[in-house]
Amino acid sequence: MKTVVRLVSTFFYSGFVPRIPGTAGSAAGLLFALLTVYDTRVYLSSLAVLLVSAMLVIRRAEILFGRKDSGKIVIDEAVGMMIALLFLPVEPACIAAAFIFFRLFDILKPFPISMAERAPSPLGVVLDDIIAGIYANITVRVGAALLLKAACR
Repeated sequence: MKTVVRLVSTFFYSGFVPRIPGTAGSAAGLLFALLTVYDTRVYLSSLAVLLVSAMLVIRRAEILFGRKDSGKIVIDEAVGMMIALLFLPVEPACIAAAFIFFRLFDILKPFPISMAERAPSPLGVVLDDIIAGIYANITVRVGAALLLKAACR
């Protein structure tokens, strides 16, 4: 069971990348999203499975890694990244912008992300990334409307 918890919580071991596990988990989430984006039902089902999996393994992963919200736990970044890309066109500019804005919001934690992070585990671990993903998605859409003339809407 420890192997399954380790595999899922680190999102296929991307959480073990030194110094930048959150960015590595986000990149792995981006790749996963690109593998599923061919069909909206597959994408949404995959997102739901990731979200449920995160909620099921995070508490066990915290025990396994000996720390609340360990940096190795990056399944939440994969969930957030999929939300950041939700219903955006599969265009390089949109994908890059969603990734950059998701990482910025996840790192800077503007309101209410900072508050969401304080919720009890596992909800708090996942909720801040969900909100960061929503913020990134909205930012890309607004930016596209203002700057890119609808390229990412």
